Amino acid sequence: MQPIKLAVFFDQKLQNGGGYQQALNAAMLTKQLPMDVCTPFFFTTVANNVSVLRGYGIEAHFLVVPKWRNFILKLRTHIRWLPAVHFIRRWVGENIVEDYFTRHGIDLIYFTSPTSLSIDLERLNYIFPVWDICHRDNPEFPEVRDDREFERRDTLYSSTLTKAVAVLVDSEISKKNVIRCYGVNEERAHVIPFAPAISSQISEAEYKSDYIDIKFKYEIETDYVFYPAQFWSHKNHIYLLHGLKVLEENYNIRISAIFTGSNAGGNLEHVKKVAQDIGLSERIRYAGFVPNEEVPYLYKQAIALVMPTYFGPTNLPPLEAFHLGVPVLYPDKHGLREQVGNAALLMDLHNPASMAGHLANLLTDEKLRNDLVKNGKERVSLLNDKDRLKTLVNIIVDYQARRACWK
Repeated sequence: MQPIKLAVFFDQKLQNGGGYQQALNAAMLTKQLPMDVCTPFFFTTVANNVSVLRGYGIEAHFLVVPKWRNFILKLRTHIRWLPAVHFIRRWVGENIVEDYFTRHGIDLIYFTSPTSLSIDLERLNYIFPVWDICHRDNPEFPEVRDDREFERRDTLYSSTLTKAVAVLVDSEISKKNVIRCYGVNEERAHVIPFAPAISSQISEAEYKSDYIDIKFKYEIETDYVFYPAQFWSHKNHIYLLHGLKVLEENYNIRISAIFTGSNAGGNLEHVKKVAQDIGLSERIRYAGFVPNEEVPYLYKQAIALVMPTYFGPTNLPPLEAFHLGVPVLYPDKHGLREQVGNAALLMDLHNPASMAGHLANLLTDEKLRNDLVKNGKERVSLLNDKDRLKTLVNIIVDYQARRACWK
């Protein structure tokens, strides 16, 4: 059988944070696919990604879809009457996206992020990832309700998942969820766990050679906790602020916090106001979007990663903290607690005092800290590329046999 020509589609922007890093990890994994099974070709709709991918040894094609052609694409997806479909093909032409991939001889498309471009496909088959379905689990948050975001996500998954060659999820919990909520065939749902961002995977030698003193750079006099997250309300920065206040009041321990990430969610001003109202403004640093090279230093010099998010079940920061030897405080919430197991201290999101108590223990109990670091490193080591690649190869080999059935 001929190797499958696989289009690896990478459309995330660097400013998207964790989504970008996960999509980049997925693209990098395809470089390891056996040549007798698959030949990957890389495509992006983001111009800057061409040079980024080139830095990782990947030459990517830049796909541009003019706005008017994109409008036509959206119209086509709503047409079900066959004569009208034939009329459009005759007078407008083939689907511009599929025509582009077909001219490159593509057999199968691997979307490295949940993109609406998948809805526009009429003939080509694809692999599709689901990072979460938190719009179903937590529909009350503004970022889920505003601008019909709930409906947009639900339409995307309802239209895309059941006709995908394979649906990729991060965990067994997510697999059960996509089967339950969207009727995905169990045999087509595959678990490929997330991996730490490539930028966080540096050696001790690299860490020392380009050393950055974080406290000096951000003018911090106390120890600090680290939280890398865009300012969406579900990221729950407010809980962290109240936890620091309880730590000061109950334990007489004053520490700071560094928040990184853009204000894509629009909640930054609210976080700043709460910090001011409870008297923490001078100890909170809003670093914004920081270079990848700085991220390992922010982790390793922190007391802990504190991530009181409501969304999961899998997030990248705990994996990065495990890899870098940093203790983790994480929500005691179904799905999220399963990600970290015994490698994190679990916070009650209804009670900031639980966060404060964990931090007080971390600062005074060296054995607790060492045990968490050890457990974290063991846990992240179990999530290896060998297993991820095996799952992806099995998907493509199965499709390879089916693809031989037609011209």
